[in-house]
Amino acid sequence: MSIDNSVRWVRRVTLAVALIMIAWGSSVVLGQPVTAWFAASATIWMALLLIAALWQLRGSFLAIAALALATGVVSRLFSILRLHPPANLAGLRPDDLDLLVATGPGVPGFELLGWVLGALVLAQFILRAASAAAESRDSSLNVAALTFIRIYVGLMFVPHFGSHVLGGPFQFKIYTLYFASLGLQMPAMQVLLAGSVELISAIGLVMGLFTRPVALLASVYLLLSMLWGGHFHIGYVWALPDGGYEFGVFWAVMIAVFAVVGGGPLSVDSSIRQSASQGRSPWLRAAGLLSV
Repeated sequence: MSIDNSVRWVRRVTLAVALIMIAWGSSVVLGQPVTAWFAASATIWMALLLIAALWQLRGSFLAIAALALATGVVSRLFSILRLHPPANLAGLRPDDLDLLVATGPGVPGFELLGWVLGALVLAQFILRAASAAAESRDSSLNVAALTFIRIYVGLMFVPHFGSHVLGGPFQFKIYTLYFASLGLQMPAMQVLLAGSVELISAIGLVMGLFTRPVALLASVYLLLSMLWGGHFHIGYVWALPDGGYEFGVFWAVMIAVFAVVGGGPLSVDSSIRQSASQGRSPWLRAAGLLSV
């Protein structure tokens, strides 16, 4: 089977699995006692998942990136959902509060479905990159590698903004209490601000939209998070009790690279620039012309 045939097969399977995820998520929203906050968040992102799943049939790298983001968010939301949160949080330590919203229990099996769809998205990206590299190996592989890193570091924000601002009132309350335990002023506003920055960073990096300013914002945000969370005082190694600053600084440095180099050829920024020079719609170009 040729690479192109493999890509077409993976696209169809990806669409089928995405539709299963959307149908399952919709049944939970309609049939379970979820909050209006969660229902709105989940519905918006499932709609984006559907759009991205249909868009990826065209073979666009940007569509694959959008699908990766939507898959990550929908999977996260239903994997941490608590249908019956505890009524009393008294006596719980800050770390206990964090675990309440970071580990689920969620809808049983939904996280596994998310991994399956994520693996299909990754396989599609690899196959598309291999197909493009067949014509111009060195340059195409370098572009694909840099694009993969940009998307990956952007997706790492998903678990954070998913819990901070999309998960619902229980998750928001937990993080408000957690931020208050760190000594932060106006903790509810801090949670909202943190979640907003994380959401902007994820979209900007994954899609390559306003890449340089978004990367700078994300990098500075991560360093400040390390500072406010006290990680610099704990030590370097991330595995130390309460977490050192190793991981956070590494993540910030990786993102800072894109503040210098930008989003690269496979980004919305590149599409806008090329369309502006040719007098074409940047969004039509993003949908169709960035498919190779």
